[in-house]
Amino acid sequence: MVPQISSVVKGCSYHLRNIGRVRRYLSNDACKAAIQSLVVSRIDYCSALLMGVPQNQIRRLQNIHNKAARIIARAPKSDHITPILRDLHWLPCQQRLHFRLLVYVYKCLNHLAPTYLQDPLSRNQPRRALRSAHDHSILERKVSRKRIGGRTFSIAAPHIWNNIPQHIRDSSSLQIFRRLLKTHMFLSYFD
Repeated sequence: MVPQISSVVKGCSYHLRNIGRVRRYLSNDACKAAIQSLVVSRIDYCSALLMGVPQNQIRRLQNIHNKAARIIARAPKSDHITPILRDLHWLPCQQRLHFRLLVYVYKCLNHLAPTYLQDPLSRNQPRRALRSAHDHSILERKVSRKRIGGRTFSIAAPHIWNNIPQHIRDSSSLQIFRRLLKTHMFLSYFD
């Protein structure tokens, strides 16, 4: 994944330099749209494959994300990035990866995703009648290889899914799930 991340960082840096050069001629909305389409979309592309990638590689993507936020806000490098991300309502890269993965899991559990993604996930069905029978948790599998095995969708997804609050997992539609999940992740990171 290192060559893929290096390619994304290189392409995004190129676009950020060009947008930074013409920033004074762009309105805030136009700048945000350009960065969203040229930079943030590249960071989000195939983000589910980035689960379990070493933190230093995620940090490289986060640096690009921070540069994009600074260009939109016209903030110098010395300003702290957290208030800028909060004003833009952007999640940091690690939380964005978790958000995208959890949306895939929701789609799988509600039969909105392809069957090849649905098959590895199975709901936790207790053998007896328990209060936890309706908590919409996913059965977590044991992993024999911690380095590579923990990065697969069938291993990483249940662990992250079971850690979000119950009322979010019980959402009735995808739009409600996305809204509640983003609000939960936003508040847990920035508060």
